[in-house]
Amino acid sequence: MTPEKLNYLLVLAEEQNISRAAKRLFITQPTLTACINNLERKLGVKLFDRTHNPIRLTGSGKMYLKKMQEIVAAEQLLNEDIKKLETQQTEFRIGIGQIHSEMWCPSLIHLLLKKRPFLNIRIREAQELRSMEMLKNDEIDLMFGHISLDIVNFHFEEMCEEKLMLIIPENLMPKVILERTDQELLAQNSPGCPLLIQPDQLSSLPIIMPSSTQALYLNLKQIIQQYHIDPVRTIQTANMVTAAAMLLKGLGYMYFSPSVFPLVNIPNPKQVYYCTLPKMMDSRKYYAIYKETNPNIETILLASQILKEQVIPALPS
Repeated sequence: MTPEKLNYLLVLAEEQNISRAAKRLFITQPTLTACINNLERKLGVKLFDRTHNPIRLTGSGKMYLKKMQEIVAAEQLLNEDIKKLETQQTEFRIGIGQIHSEMWCPSLIHLLLKKRPFLNIRIREAQELRSMEMLKNDEIDLMFGHISLDIVNFHFEEMCEEKLMLIIPENLMPKVILERTDQELLAQNSPGCPLLIQPDQLSSLPIIMPSSTQALYLNLKQIIQQYHIDPVRTIQTANMVTAAAMLLKGLGYMYFSPSVFPLVNIPNPKQVYYCTLPKMMDSRKYYAIYKETNPNIETILLASQILKEQVIPALPS
């Protein structure tokens, strides 16, 4: 039964008069009478006692009306749930850190929408631990990060391996290193050709650190403890673009990826030296992380493929 026909019964039950009910329903009296007659004939029972005035529901009519209200309400709820599910499947939610969002998302979203032009996309920029929590609670469909935890509940697909190194501005670079290093090596210094330095040469330098809630902070703390480095001063920030800008102002050295530098725009930046320590971890892997049971799995796999095969290779190395 449609909600419209159910409404006919409800109004007639309230008005207890066919003429008044038809007027209230904006239909003719014969139309309402025909509707009731057809329904009673189909059911084989009388729903209304029309031998008396006012018209009243029979016992069967009361039961039928009550059950039909429950059925129609349940159907409406089902329709709403189906619509919500359909909306969820046309919305794609990505969890990603701020820096990689700036570097990757414009190109990723541009290419993804070429394949899925009607896709609604929500980017949730958050620290990795928070993104992992959102993924666990189905608040996002896909996250990008380097935390490879919980392989039971999540699938991890490697996207790239990002270089990590110590980067020291020229005003803080120990003179002993510059004096003892071959000039040709200094000229070749780059992310692909870092200078090997000793831990004790860092202890007298100020350092710029990521926030303690960021994954990179754990890597840095491990290095500080492993090499017994005691910074003379620390500056801490959760924004790595801000941190890189302060480095280029000569306020401290950093342990991070030089891929952040293209996002920084400040006047008269300091020259920097790319360095490493003996046996220092010099890279970290980035993953696409998701649940394989996610209803948006096709879009997840497509987005991961686009990032890995088109977006990342096109970025400056």
